[in-house]
Amino acid sequence: MLRVLLVISALVAAALAWALPMPVLYGVAIGLLLVAVVLVSVAMRRRHRDIPEVYSELAEQTEEDLASLGIIDIKPKSQTARETVEVPAEDNDSPGENSENDLPVSQTSESPPKGVMEPVDAYRSEVASAPVVGKARKRPPRARIMVAESSSARGNDIFVPALKSLRAAIDAYTVCLLRQEEAPLRYHVEAMVSQNSYARSGGSFATNDPLMAGHRTLVPIVYPRVGPHGFSKQKLGYYHEPINVRQVAMVPIASKKREDVFILLVDTVHDGGLENAAVRVLLEQYGRLMATLLDTAADGDLAEGGADYSKPRRQIIADEMERSRSMGHDLSLALVFLNKAEDNGVQNDELEELEVRFEGRLREVALDARIERFGELTFGVFYHGQRDTVATWAARIQEAFDEEAEPLDGGVSVGVVVCGEQHGGPDSLRAHATAALQSAFESGECIIVE
Repeated sequence: MLRVLLVISALVAAALAWALPMPVLYGVAIGLLLVAVVLVSVAMRRRHRDIPEVYSELAEQTEEDLASLGIIDIKPKSQTARETVEVPAEDNDSPGENSENDLPVSQTSESPPKGVMEPVDAYRSEVASAPVVGKARKRPPRARIMVAESSSARGNDIFVPALKSLRAAIDAYTVCLLRQEEAPLRYHVEAMVSQNSYARSGGSFATNDPLMAGHRTLVPIVYPRVGPHGFSKQKLGYYHEPINVRQVAMVPIASKKREDVFILLVDTVHDGGLENAAVRVLLEQYGRLMATLLDTAADGDLAEGGADYSKPRRQIIADEMERSRSMGHDLSLALVFLNKAEDNGVQNDELEELEVRFEGRLREVALDARIERFGELTFGVFYHGQRDTVATWAARIQEAFDEEAEPLDGGVSVGVVVCGEQHGGPDSLRAHATAALQSAFESGECIIVE
């Protein structure tokens, strides 16, 4: 940009020198042009000096490949004596790679020893009819699940796999199981599978109007248009940000064992994907499956399993740290401890029920946050809000338990750590959160460490 401005200024100075009797402007124009030429020369030299590291890495890799074949040295020969052998590159199916093209690699070498030349001759005879330059091959894009969460560990094993299969079967964007709360009108995310990272992994959201009302149970309802003159985008509260959803379908579910109303909801970013008759039948069948699972869970007949399949706390913290870095969001970890366990003591037979109630109340207070059990009556709450809102958010959690009645009386201790550059891994973040919780328990105040 500076070089362009210098050239333009030189032209303007020359024009003024010609139009006005001011020869000194010719000298100014020449000086500006000389400065522009110097800048161009410096830029060109800098480009020639900057050799990308990928070239040196490729050269080292090529030398290693030739050494593995027994080719120690390559001497230049005349153009007529050189031969080019096309070797197809291996497919790279490692997850997370951005490259989609696999191109053939061309190697030029002098005639190798006889022991090396035999496999080359055999390969050449097999591909003699192949074109000299191969075509780039493209792998079809794979659907990437960004959110796959449930409100309970057992729900992850039961509801999430079913929702994943439904999403794959109808090529949906998001599939979720919602629980409707009448007064006030609020929807709790019981389980969700989504390709979008802005989908809620738990918590709840409120709407002014119900998602659906007056519809028969297990009868799918399809909204072919989302937006103006269609289904309101404001009702899609299971996203943190507005998403370009084109169609929405819902199936009302009534559990025989529970009084709550549940909704199986799917959406898509394509037009016409949910209006197919086969899709409606599939939605109805999955609605029946969800109703059966909810009834069985209410009776307590779902298999517990002999092993604990929940993720280690260290892995959960590492996942949240990676998520915050990839999405560019701030991350805070709050450890919340129910003081009643220390003040009055809790019997073993009461512990499980008390933890269930404690977790349920936390989910009502800590909206838009992931909640995981970190110890006896201690839960970790992951908050992705901005740093300047952490204090208000943490104080709201502590104040919500100050006037709780039995069995959650006694208040809570809240220790929060804001993830920063000093936290190189999950162990460091958890250690700081534990120290903050200890200080909060001793002082009775909400402690935040940055």
